[in-house]
Amino acid sequence: MSKAENSFVSGIKIVFTDRDFRTIFISLFIIGLSVGGFMPYLTVWATNTLHATSFQAGFLFVPMSIIGLIVSFYLASLSDKWGKRKPFIIWALLIGTISRVPLAFTHSYAIALILLAIGGFNAFSFFFALLNDFIVKKEGSKSKAGTITGTVRMAFSQGYIFGPMLGALIIDHGGYTLLFLLSGLLSLATLVWVLFALKEENSIPQTSAHASSKAPAGIPSVLIAVFVAALFIFAGDSGRSMYLPLYVTDTLKQSVSIVGILFTVTSVFELVFMPLGGYFSDKIGVKRFFIIGIACQVLYFILTSLHLPLSGLIALQVFYAFILSATMGVGMVYAQSLAPRQIGLATTAYMTAIQTSAVVSSLAMGSLVNVIRLPSTFYILAVFAVISGVMFLFMKQKSAEEMT
Repeated sequence: MSKAENSFVSGIKIVFTDRDFRTIFISLFIIGLSVGGFMPYLTVWATNTLHATSFQAGFLFVPMSIIGLIVSFYLASLSDKWGKRKPFIIWALLIGTISRVPLAFTHSYAIALILLAIGGFNAFSFFFALLNDFIVKKEGSKSKAGTITGTVRMAFSQGYIFGPMLGALIIDHGGYTLLFLLSGLLSLATLVWVLFALKEENSIPQTSAHASSKAPAGIPSVLIAVFVAALFIFAGDSGRSMYLPLYVTDTLKQSVSIVGILFTVTSVFELVFMPLGGYFSDKIGVKRFFIIGIACQVLYFILTSLHLPLSGLIALQVFYAFILSATMGVGMVYAQSLAPRQIGLATTAYMTAIQTSAVVSSLAMGSLVNVIRLPSTFYILAVFAVISGVMFLFMKQKSAEEMT
């Protein structure tokens, strides 16, 4: 085995042999299963069950995004100062369970908006902030940060492989009521697992440049720029999640199970691209690999806009798995490197953009979907990716000393 191969394999091996990394891996797998089970079908559920318009279906993501933005930033800053992540993870999972179960029984669009808004605070960014804390603390992990992060991020993708398939099966046999109940049960299962399996030291390590317990007050301007730029990246991903299912069911006249297949194809190939993307980012540089991924995202949306048949869409979902390895995995490592003494805020600035971007994509695409044919609206997502790429291209990384 060559030195490069050995480095790649050892990075993956660390995740599965270290208890802390393994615990986060399993937690994110269950979360991926829970979210993947219902999220791709949320807009379809809204139009079929709540009789919402296409614009209203996309707008379901807006209150969830706004609440997630406000609450997550505040709590991330608090976790940096407190030096703990686990309590925030527990509360986020509890809130997720409480907000998701009632969706199974509601037929009111207004109530659905409220419940989804309550669930806007999620545990995702806190898991990755804690992951970074562990990487900094453990010997031999910092040089493989990209590979480790990509491998752990792959756990969510593994859950997403089975989530859409399971969701489509449940919808066909038990309806949306059973779908939301199962999603809430999985969130509760993650909560129980975290309570007993996740061990966190009393404080985040203070000997490292990444020591978040000594975090300065306020939000650095570089993280504001990261948040804005990431908004445009994830506006594309949100637009894909919200409107690709409608394209498949309304324009191509395919069944809801085909939607599950498309999202599953991406998740399957993420298993390969996530750790590989992290590994190559360790080798050629995080920023360089990240920019390549954004350029590929531009190409993806241009191709999706060309009114492709189902076979073409399936092929593009494989391509999108590579894009996610850069935007979802490596991009987060890059954001953390921009503010190494405020890891919680840096992670939240990047990851909260995922939720908040739904506002951008729903307003942009929702206002156009009734004017032009649905596939053509994906051109606006290509423009968003270009804006994001330009912003990140001219963004300068700061060392820990510069952040002091």
